Amino acid sequence: MHRSTKWLIGLIALQASILIPLVLGHQYRLFLPYNWYKMLHIAGTVLFLGNIIVTAVWMVSAERTRSTAVLRFGAQAVNWLDVFFTAPGVILLLATGLPLASQWGGVAHTPWIQAALALFALAGLIWMGLLIPDQHRMIKLSEPVGPDEPLPPAFFRCLHRWYLWGTVATVLPLISLFLMVLKPTLW
Repeated sequence: MHRSTKWLIGLIALQASILIPLVLGHQYRLFLPYNWYKMLHIAGTVLFLGNIIVTAVWMVSAERTRSTAVLRFGAQAVNWLDVFFTAPGVILLLATGLPLASQWGGVAHTPWIQAALALFALAGLIWMGLLIPDQHRMIKLSEPVGPDEPLPPAFFRCLHRWYLWGTVATVLPLISLFLMVLKPTLW
């Protein structure tokens, strides 16, 4: 398993440790002033959404080159960028968002937070269940290929599946962002 994939699995375990108390009914409290949580929550949003959007654009650009070296580097970089930006963004979002939710009545009593968190969780499941494995497959499919040799068709099938599910996993948190900003009455 690629080293960056191992790091991602570790960071996902850390994220789960933040979410499990919520599932068990734990009420999060603010230990810092509200605005600190809000600032860190926005920073997490920028890291998370910024990276998933820019990474997609970057991989499309890498594919256009049809260069094996560029695509191999891109496949490896996507995983490392998830380690350094996406996962820390998620951790910041969860670690600050759950205490912030308590200021609005808590997750259980605030429909727009429930909907936003559900969409965010669905995006996370897609990331963990489909995107990370595809990223790992692309790395493995590109490693044995020489820099001047073409990548196998399986690499491009994997990449195009990654585009499809990556688009879904990007749209869902964007909808969450709108819910968080607009705070609509849902039910």
